[in-house]
Amino acid sequence: MSVLEKSEWERDQHRQRREEIKERMKEKELRYVLTKYSGVFSACVAVLGVMSVFGWNFKNYTKQQRSYQLALAANTLSQRSVRDPIKGTVAREAEEQRVRQILRQQDVSHPRIVVFTGFHGCGKSSLVRSAIRKEKMAAVLVDIRANEDPVRSIVKSLGVQNIEACGDLIDFIVDASERAKNAMHGVSPLFVVKLCEGSSLLRVYNELVALACDRRLCHIVIEVPLESLTIAMTALPRLDFHMVPNFSISEAFRYTNHMIDPLEFLNFVEIVGTNSNDIDELFATVQHGKLSASAYTNQKLVKAMRQLEAAWAKDPSLREAVINLAKFPFETGQREGYDYSSLRSEALRDIVLYNPVSDVWMFHQQVFHTAARCWQ
Repeated sequence: MSVLEKSEWERDQHRQRREEIKERMKEKELRYVLTKYSGVFSACVAVLGVMSVFGWNFKNYTKQQRSYQLALAANTLSQRSVRDPIKGTVAREAEEQRVRQILRQQDVSHPRIVVFTGFHGCGKSSLVRSAIRKEKMAAVLVDIRANEDPVRSIVKSLGVQNIEACGDLIDFIVDASERAKNAMHGVSPLFVVKLCEGSSLLRVYNELVALACDRRLCHIVIEVPLESLTIAMTALPRLDFHMVPNFSISEAFRYTNHMIDPLEFLNFVEIVGTNSNDIDELFATVQHGKLSASAYTNQKLVKAMRQLEAAWAKDPSLREAVINLAKFPFETGQREGYDYSSLRSEALRDIVLYNPVSDVWMFHQQVFHTAARCWQ
């Protein structure tokens, strides 16, 4: 190599090194790097976008499958839904012990559907939930409202996110119950079905019997208000009815946390009764300073007396039937010697009712019983 060629080669090498140094200095600036590698960055962002969209769609796709919904339902069935004590409830040891014994006696080999009933505000819901919690049972709470499909309500209560993906709902509940039973080592799951106002036991009966008695995969407990029961409902096979009474006097005092004057509250209990709905109205009135407990009790009694007077104003036989009914204790009612045609009159519809479980006629509220005695 000649001297000229060698010097030319060295100049090229120095020029390349200077270019590399300049390039390295430029790459220290973020704007230059972004401009230089913009194509690479765009490609990476596009790939990440496609992957995220694919992952999101795949995740949603798996969640829409029946197998995923089934896993959710089985997990819900096998978990204890009533974990902590319900705040604001009154301990009812005797009644709670009776409910716990009824729950323990359930047997899928001899399936029966347990129905707890009582007046609105008797505390049957909190009583059943407290018993389930103390028995450490896995239970699913189902509320069935008027004109709502009972099977669909049960599936919704299982935490299912897409009901349409479940296919046949009865088969879905059966499969979920089988999975939950295996997960709980042979213990059958429990559904606690509460019939809300306007929902009929006759309408939901067939579906519930199919699950509890025909398939024999789960236990079912129904809560239904006494006011909505009929003779036809109590005549349905495979149902065991159990009455839940109103509070006792001591339980009523504990329910108010002794925040109402005891003498005035005792007078209220003797006239109006121990139903929690009536006690809640009294408590709200007294706490808001509208009336004293005695004034509210008198107001309630006078209103009931006027309602009775208006009901029997056009038919003297209604007065005689109501006063005759008032001769019997409010809790037990009248079983024999009543005037059937008078008691079933439309004018007395909101005052008296027939209790098909005990086969007696009763007053809707104790205040009507007290008011009728005042008219004697």
